[in-house]
Amino acid sequence: MSLAKKRPSLTVFAMIAATLFSKFFGMVRGMIMAWTLADSLSAVAFTAAYRIPGAIFDFLLSAAILGCFIPAYGKARAESEKTARVFSASFLCAVTVIAALLSLAGIIFAPAVISVSSPGISPEAAAVASSLLRIMFPMMIFAALAYTLTGILQSERNFILPALISSVSNIFIITYLVIAGADFNVYTLSFVYVISWFIQFLTLCIPLAVTGKFPISRPDMSDKYLRLSLKNAPNIMASSWFGPASILIAAFFSSFVSDTAFVTYDYSIGIYTIIAGVTVYGVGNYVFPSLSALCAEGKTAEFQLAVKKSLFAMLLIAIPIFSASFTLSYEGTALLYLRGSFSEELALACARSLSILSIAMPAYAVSEILYRAFFAAGKVGIPARAACIAIAVGIVSNALLLLFGCGRDSVSISYTIAQWTHTAVLFAYSVKHFSPVSEKKDIVSFIKLGLCALFSILSTSFLAHIVPVFTSFGQTISLLFKITIVFILAFMIYLLCIYLMGFLPRSQRKEVKNIDEKSA
Repeated sequence: MSLAKKRPSLTVFAMIAATLFSKFFGMVRGMIMAWTLADSLSAVAFTAAYRIPGAIFDFLLSAAILGCFIPAYGKARAESEKTARVFSASFLCAVTVIAALLSLAGIIFAPAVISVSSPGISPEAAAVASSLLRIMFPMMIFAALAYTLTGILQSERNFILPALISSVSNIFIITYLVIAGADFNVYTLSFVYVISWFIQFLTLCIPLAVTGKFPISRPDMSDKYLRLSLKNAPNIMASSWFGPASILIAAFFSSFVSDTAFVTYDYSIGIYTIIAGVTVYGVGNYVFPSLSALCAEGKTAEFQLAVKKSLFAMLLIAIPIFSASFTLSYEGTALLYLRGSFSEELALACARSLSILSIAMPAYAVSEILYRAFFAAGKVGIPARAACIAIAVGIVSNALLLLFGCGRDSVSISYTIAQWTHTAVLFAYSVKHFSPVSEKKDIVSFIKLGLCALFSILSTSFLAHIVPVFTSFGQTISLLFKITIVFILAFMIYLLCIYLMGFLPRSQRKEVKNIDEKSA
């Protein structure tokens, strides 16, 4: 029996730990690059180029692969293991061909892509970015392969390796950066990024090959489950557009402010993504197969209760992280980036941007649960509508804020507004379909959560002002001490707060445990 079936809560914490491990190496990678490149021309060019293949992949394939594949694979496997293998092989073949065609088009039209995505950067940076983009577009092929294998592993309730996999590629990139030293070449680095995705794919092959789950059957492009997954693909793709669209919108508008603003947002959103990812991915990726299973079994009441419990659990985890990120944004930014070529002025700008972005974190946590719930329930059109509305709000708010002279802050503010819009739309629909606030006690619980969040922010801010920086230990140790002391004390106060608010009483903990066991 798997760990997921034996101890559901232990699996969630193991996934969070694995995600934290992976994000740690992603953070180290970003730190080394920031120390060396700062806001140089190479930094602007690399920033303009390396996010585009990922954003396009996320636009067209990533959510479609996992969102379409996992439910269809579950149905195929319910029929027979042979049917599941044929479907997975057919799906793998289809997405690989699509990714290869997209990569070829990207290589051919790279200069046009850069001119559209980052029109405000300098001509010199644009020329370098075009060359780097041509090198990196094939990443999408290996990403498509890796995502499909991840879908198989998650469907087989193997969550830990997918959560760890990015650490393998990050370690590979870090190794290159360390060996190359301060004079590393961004062209070579682009090749290294492509190879790192290939390494992810190879690593995921191992457990599937050992267990006989690797999709080696002859592909059948007329497979009924492949047709089913492709039928749901458009809505599922659209539902994932908010994330990659936010990246492209930010690149577009920040390029008109300055090259420094362009990389400032990239550094700050990098920190935000790591913090938010560690906070939500473990819970979100764990509950999706469970929610899908409850829907497939027709257990409507259990499904609605599981959604509600997941929302509360996610918010309880996110609140103290959000408070620390918002309050300690400068200390965190300085600890990670303030050395080498990275200036104090750039650190202050990144910290301000991170503080604004942190306001979006609770909304992001809620949306990660809700859109998975809609996917599991087969209501894929609702997340698509929410994403399109949020994208429109992001574009309009960016344009207006730039027009009124908000400068580099406009991109961070617009992202936060758009994220809350995305979550508000999803929540409004969820009230009708999942009833997360169906009873008076649910409303009371959400109000209590809001009070806990407010108290967490106030206590963290107070502690951040009274805890000194122990400069005698040097900058890195001093900042680390302050962040650690403030967070631990604030977290202890937060635990006391949620205890006094009644999260979670004994009977409720027993109910949650029973639900987890049934879902598993």
